[in-house]
Amino acid sequence: MYEALRERIIQSLSKGVKHMWRTKKFWGILILILLILGGAFYYFKSKGNTQQTSYTTGMVERGNIAQVITSTGTINPTNYVDISTNVAGTLEKVLVKENDHVTQGQVIATIDARQLQAVADDAKATLENSKNDLDRYSTLVNQGAIPQQTYDTALMNYQKALAAYDRAVANLSDTTITSPMDGTVIGTPLKAGQTISTGISTQMIIATVADLSNLEIYLTVDETDIGSVKKGARVDFTVDAHPGKTFTGYVSDIALGTKGNMGTTSSSVVYYTVKVAISPSDAANFFPTMTARATIYGDERSNVLVVPLAAVRTDKVGEYVYVIKNGQPERTSVTTGITGETTIEIVKGLNEGDEIVVSGDVGSTNTKKTNSGGSMF
Repeated sequence: MYEALRERIIQSLSKGVKHMWRTKKFWGILILILLILGGAFYYFKSKGNTQQTSYTTGMVERGNIAQVITSTGTINPTNYVDISTNVAGTLEKVLVKENDHVTQGQVIATIDARQLQAVADDAKATLENSKNDLDRYSTLVNQGAIPQQTYDTALMNYQKALAAYDRAVANLSDTTITSPMDGTVIGTPLKAGQTISTGISTQMIIATVADLSNLEIYLTVDETDIGSVKKGARVDFTVDAHPGKTFTGYVSDIALGTKGNMGTTSSSVVYYTVKVAISPSDAANFFPTMTARATIYGDERSNVLVVPLAAVRTDKVGEYVYVIKNGQPERTSVTTGITGETTIEIVKGLNEGDEIVVSGDVGSTNTKKTNSGGSMF
């Protein structure tokens, strides 16, 4: 169109060019006309390009879908113990180091026992004296040589001395610290020479021993998804230490919280801890505190309408899908159900066999489309 217009203008100008070509007015008019023609050419070309967007279509189908819930957590030993002591003192010896294997009853550390030994010796001497007094007063009270009250006082003193001696022996025994279970020392134990304090809110941990053959993942799941998590559900997870490899476990427990601490809260959203058991045959692949990225498989539904995740779009009005009607995409509101790994359930708004836009830009009525052909999945 603009090519023909330019040709007519040039022909008209050629008739008077013999009279005007030497004048400044002629050259000004010619430049103005060329600018107008160039602008028109650019406008029509740009308009044509903006209308040539493309999208891909597919058909709404019936299929099976399983809800998936993604979460991140840490790997922890199922059985572990933080070893501490009830007596204060200086660590005399620490007999284990990180990664050492220990057995139940093995001595892992000792506390300087000299002061406690002296206390125990004094308690023993006091107990022996009070026992001698009690034996003597027992004979005398039977003979009527002393009042009953004197004997009762001796008995009370003996009982106090016995309790003090038992306490001193127990404290002395606590200076030898043993492992209560078979396992591996994880983390760095305290070092010899450090002072152990008691009577504080948090006990000082001398060492931690864990059974690394039995591991689990602690996942956090928010309150909107926790209702779909069931005990025994399959869980696939990955760790950065083994790129490209997926491991499988199962939900072993769902921590519902305790009184006064019903789950954890972040940004007004409540999260609950989901424990995932790891197969003992896989345990050797992991270390405690590794990060696990997990997919929990929840509710499953069969023979329902499903479309690719990308087909469902959302704005402030709600969820919608573009349905092809009379060759053109038409916005259609939908109600969705559970979300799978690559598909989403359609509860309302579409019918089996509907042609829909599954990806791409829906720009204008002149949009160029490409049918994906066959199944979308």
